Amino acid sequence: MPGGSRPPTPQMVLMTMLGRYCLDDNPAIATNGHLSVLARIGLSEQAARLTLARMVERGLLERLRRGRLAYYRITELGLRVMRNQERRTFGESGGLPAAEDTWTILSFSLPEAQRRERHLLRRRLAWEGFGLLRDGVWIAPGDHDLTEMYEALREIGVDQQIDAFTARPKFADVQGMIARVWELGELAGRYRRFLRDWDVPDPAAAATDELGKDLLLISTWRQLLRETPRLPAGHLPPDWPAARCEELFRTLHERYAPAAAALVAEILAANQGEP
Repeated sequence: MPGGSRPPTPQMVLMTMLGRYCLDDNPAIATNGHLSVLARIGLSEQAARLTLARMVERGLLERLRRGRLAYYRITELGLRVMRNQERRTFGESGGLPAAEDTWTILSFSLPEAQRRERHLLRRRLAWEGFGLLRDGVWIAPGDHDLTEMYEALREIGVDQQIDAFTARPKFADVQGMIARVWELGELAGRYRRFLRDWDVPDPAAAATDELGKDLLLISTWRQLLRETPRLPAGHLPPDWPAARCEELFRTLHERYAPAAAALVAEILAANQGEP
């Protein structure tokens, strides 16, 4: 979407909660616990149940039963995805620009018979902050950890057709290369959309409490990080809004986090079980 991103999906919000509070113990949580979390962002019970069903279908959650009650626990795939998300979102670098001299290059060649796999790969690369340099060659700023991506590519059977390198540019016009690969105006618009939505007196007005606000904040910021590459600061306009967005995210998260953690603790205490 020009100038902005779609709002985070209920699945993203639920994964944010599980990644923040359930990675260590991975408890089995009753359906009502998940419904309570998603109700904080204004989601109906029917839509919340559909979200759980889709996460089971995608292999992120497993459904367990104890009598007539249903419980959900994170799968191994879900744990990998959520740990990677937590590391990217709350790592030291966050959304700030990458170092100027390091790039990740990924090259692939898939035949016409693998058109579907090629489409999935291109979509995944764009979602991970890569840009198309030329046919079959994609670049991203910084030294990317591609572990999770290779796991996903192995599942669709194309991991052996891909090569990846960490490299440094040999020519001086890095700014020109960036302009050819990414539309900087559109990327800046996504950051400014974040500021318009969150740098206001009462952001996320649809959320019912601090837990809902914090989950929407983290999920929105996480999606922005994945859709917007951390381009080198030295080759960007002086008013590039990424640093301001990073500061706003951390300020708001610090404001919401204590109350959000207390509310999650109440939800888990009332809805945990061992089927």
